[in-house]
Amino acid sequence: MKQATVTAYAKINLVLDVLRKRDDGYHEVAMVMQAIDLADTIVLEEAQRNWLITDNKHVPPNMNNLAMRAVTLMQQYFHQVPPLQVTLQKRIPVAAGLAGGSTDCAGVMLGINQLYHLGLGLSDLERLGAELGSDIPFCMGGPTALATGRGEKIEPLPACPDLFFVLVKPSFGVSTPKVYGNLRVAELREHPDVNRCIRGLEEKNAGQVLRSMGNLLEHSTFELQPDVKKLKDSMIACGCPHVLMSGSGPTVFAAFEEEAQAQQYYRTVSKQYPGAIFARTVNQNLLEERVALYGTHGKEISTN
Repeated sequence: MKQATVTAYAKINLVLDVLRKRDDGYHEVAMVMQAIDLADTIVLEEAQRNWLITDNKHVPPNMNNLAMRAVTLMQQYFHQVPPLQVTLQKRIPVAAGLAGGSTDCAGVMLGINQLYHLGLGLSDLERLGAELGSDIPFCMGGPTALATGRGEKIEPLPACPDLFFVLVKPSFGVSTPKVYGNLRVAELREHPDVNRCIRGLEEKNAGQVLRSMGNLLEHSTFELQPDVKKLKDSMIACGCPHVLMSGSGPTVFAAFEEEAQAQQYYRTVSKQYPGAIFARTVNQNLLEERVALYGTHGKEISTN
């Protein structure tokens, strides 16, 4: 029996700007998104019926899970895809603003595409993924991209210089619809500078990338969950000037150019926040190695 093992990388937002509320109820956004090496592991194998196994009690093991919705979507379009068991080893915190569900969904679709030789290109996969969620198209590609529209329109950007991150996810979650619903875009006069970040990427200027970081959703999330603001202030006080909330929160991350500084900061922060996570940027080579195929006897199959 053939099997696919997929590494599903988390994302952070280096810049997240909200431009306006659209007529369809969504918000028009402009975001610089970056894949990081915090990752879930997905195993796909044929089964008598579709089902999910997971090691995380906070992940519903049912067909409402995005990973399983990805299976049924692919089966809907491609009848050669049989029932599948999805085994999901979670390392990305749940409801964290790190696209954990979206990247699992993308990983399942990438794995099925290769396992059953569907021949779908990246644009095809992005289009299908957008049917299930706005972050999924980015999670198909990356590692660094500009996301516009409601987040589903993806334009690759120059690779981000190596950066290092310390992430802290509070014990509570934040409702993304509530964060957007509470946002009063018209009242906000200062917006993060997406173009400045893009110029930093083009010039391979890590310092400029860090100085350009910003997230307009912080205004709304901090109102709804003041403890996220307290967390950000606490992480700045630990000695990092480049601290930002990812997505709609509640995860907050500190960013560094130098790995040694990041590791030292991680040791300091871990004393106060034992669940802190150390991560770094993902490059294109790692993305291209996400899917590994195995044959009947467990021997890896070349995907070249």
